[in-house]
Amino acid sequence: MPLDIVEFSKQIGVSTATVSRAFSGRGRISDKTRERVLEEARARGFSPNVHASRLNSKRTNQIGLYYSFSEDPIFDYYNMELAQEIAKAAEKRGQAVHLELSRTGKGENQRLRQLTGGGGLDGIILVVDGRTSGARLIESVQGCPVVVVTNRPWAPIKKEIVVELDIFSGMADAVRDLASLGHKRIGFIGGTGITAKVNGFRRILGDCQVAVDPKLIAEGSVSFSDGQKAFHQVASQRPSAVLCATDVLAMGALNEANAMGLNVPGDISIVGMDDLAFTAYTTPSLSTIGIPRSQIAKTAVDSIISQLDDEESESPRALAKHVIGSYYVQRASVGISTGA
Repeated sequence: MPLDIVEFSKQIGVSTATVSRAFSGRGRISDKTRERVLEEARARGFSPNVHASRLNSKRTNQIGLYYSFSEDPIFDYYNMELAQEIAKAAEKRGQAVHLELSRTGKGENQRLRQLTGGGGLDGIILVVDGRTSGARLIESVQGCPVVVVTNRPWAPIKKEIVVELDIFSGMADAVRDLASLGHKRIGFIGGTGITAKVNGFRRILGDCQVAVDPKLIAEGSVSFSDGQKAFHQVASQRPSAVLCATDVLAMGALNEANAMGLNVPGDISIVGMDDLAFTAYTTPSLSTIGIPRSQIAKTAVDSIISQLDDEESESPRALAKHVIGSYYVQRASVGISTGA
């Protein structure tokens, strides 16, 4: 005869409420306790009556994940890895992720209203690249918690919770490391819409007492081939090191350096940004600015659950903003400057 929740709770020494929280992702329960309950359930063959629990709850155990940029953001390496981490974090909280890939434009407002207005989602995570597009999406969300994930300073528009990445902490560590190795001419290869990154790079160079040379800054690059072209342009100005706004651009720079007969890091050092899975396996292995995607994902998912809990609680505790720092990973593509 299968176990019911009362008997199962007695056997493992916890309350029925704790078991319900472990399976539903609702309420305040530690990760350690949740994992213990789920492990005991697997070992004893216990499965809750999911249908009955859903009848007694307004929650759907579905979280939406929506990107405000690119027609196919999942095929961008960084966004693909971030989506995977969000899915893993959601699973640990008993949630499934609904990933929305749609064309940008006027139609996405209507699509987002449809997703959130019908009560099919417990909350939605919006990964945004700018305030204009992000604000438009937030205005379209109907009746569910919203978490905004962004790499730019963000002042709340409604009641959304913000998970903000501080990319400049990792950039500063990278530039300080390059300066300590004697690099005096440091270039920058950037993507599109990266004014904040370029300004931050200039400021960090100043803090490290390294001169800013506009000829060493190339913007508007996105792909591997863009990285190659931009590196060729910047390398003609004889920098001793180059910082790239993405690992994809840095891969293009590594390839072009090899084509130009430049030794990395003997002749020039190269640093990427994102710490994608493949960067440890390039030749040479790529130094990069790491982004703690698992921490971002966990914070975003936990924030949705916290908002749901607060709606059912008389003492709200959800934080309105979380700032997560980046970090520098030094690998073989960075070395001592041999230039003047």
